[in-house]
Amino acid sequence: MWFLHVFVVLTVLQWSVVTGEGHTDQFTLSLCRVWAECVRTAAVDNVAHADLGTPHAICGDFAEMLEKHGVDCETMQDPEEKTSDVELIPVSLEPHQDNVEQQEPLPPAEDEKGEDDGDLDYKPHLSGNLNSPANSKKLGRTNYFDDCSEIHTAYATLIGHVPSGVHSIKPVNVNDPISVYCDQTTDGGGWTVIQRRFDGSLEFYRWLEAYRYGFGDSSGEYWLGLDKIHRLTSHNAYELYIELEDWDGNVKFARYSSFSVGPGSYYTLGIGGYSGTAGDGFGLDQPTTSAYYLNGAKFSTRYFDQDMNSLSMADYHGGGWWYGRGRTLSSLNGPYFRDTDLHSANNGYGVLWHRFTNGWYYSLKKTKMMVRPTDFSTRMIDRKLTRQ
Repeated sequence: MWFLHVFVVLTVLQWSVVTGEGHTDQFTLSLCRVWAECVRTAAVDNVAHADLGTPHAICGDFAEMLEKHGVDCETMQDPEEKTSDVELIPVSLEPHQDNVEQQEPLPPAEDEKGEDDGDLDYKPHLSGNLNSPANSKKLGRTNYFDDCSEIHTAYATLIGHVPSGVHSIKPVNVNDPISVYCDQTTDGGGWTVIQRRFDGSLEFYRWLEAYRYGFGDSSGEYWLGLDKIHRLTSHNAYELYIELEDWDGNVKFARYSSFSVGPGSYYTLGIGGYSGTAGDGFGLDQPTTSAYYLNGAKFSTRYFDQDMNSLSMADYHGGGWWYGRGRTLSSLNGPYFRDTDLHSANNGYGVLWHRFTNGWYYSLKKTKMMVRPTDFSTRMIDRKLTRQ
C-alpha cells in the first residue's frame, strides 16, 4: 500500500499552495491524480489491506473528497503541461453517455503501415480513460488491462457504474497499449469493439497492411487490426457479438460462442456457436463444402486474394473479409452506400449481412463487432455472490 501513502503525502504537501490568477489549484489537481492512480492500482494489483479496507472503500474516500471540493477532473489542466498536446487525466464521477455516434468523429489518421508492436495508426482519446498511455506516463504506471472486460470489472468494483468509452488496453504479447472503444452496456458489457461503422466516414476498401495493423479512430469508425485481434483472442477463449442496424432503425444481433483469428499471414477465422436475431452470416448451418461456410476461411483484401474462388472476392465485394469459395452471406467491410437506392443490384454489394433482410444488395447502416472472454458472465455472477 506504499503508493497510497506517497500520494497522500504529496496531496498534503501541496494543500498550502496558493492559487493565483490563471493557475490551477494544486490541491485539487493532486486529488485527481490520487483518484486516477487509486483506481488503476487497486484494480490491476487487486489491492486489499486489513486496516485500510477493500479497494472500493479506499478509493471511495478520494471520490468523496472530489465531490466535497466540487472538483471536475475532466476540465482541469496541469499548469506545467499547458504547452503540451496531452490532456490532463480525465476522470469523471458520472457515467459517460454512449453518444459518440451522434458526434462528428475526428478525422482518421493517414493509412500508414505500423510496426508489429501494437502501435496502431489511429489516435488514442482519453475521455473517461483510466488507462491512457499519456496518463500512465505522468503517474509512472506501466500496468494495463488486457481487454474491456477487465476495465468493466475495475469500474464495477471501485465506483459502481461502468461507462462505455475509449480506453487503452494491452493484450498479452502486445508491446505497446492500443486504443479501443469499450461497450459496457450491451448484454452486461465487457465488450472490446474490433470493428465499428455508422456513417460511412471511413474507407474500408484497403490493402492488407491496413487491415493487418488497423485503421480509423477508436472514437469513431475503425478496424482494430488483424494482428491485434489475433493476439487478443489467442490468450483466452473469446465470444463474438455483432450488432447490426438497417436504415429503418431495426436492430438485430448475431452472437457466436467462440471466435478467434489465427496468426498472419492467413488470419484464419475460427467461429462457432451461433445464436441471435440477425441470422448466421458465417454459414455455420451449411455443409463445410458450401461457399457460405466460413469457419476456417482465410482473410482476403484488395490485391491479397486468399479465397477459394477463381475471382478475388475481396475485389468483388469491395472490402477485406473472410471469404470462402464464392458468394458470401456477409461482408461487413464492404462499400458504405448512403443513398436511398439501397436495394438495387446496380450498386453491387455493400455492407452485407444477407440474413438480416434476405436481400443480397441491401447495405446496412450500422455495424459493430465486439469480443469478450467467454467466462465473463460467470465471473460477474461470482463477483456478485462474493459481495453478498
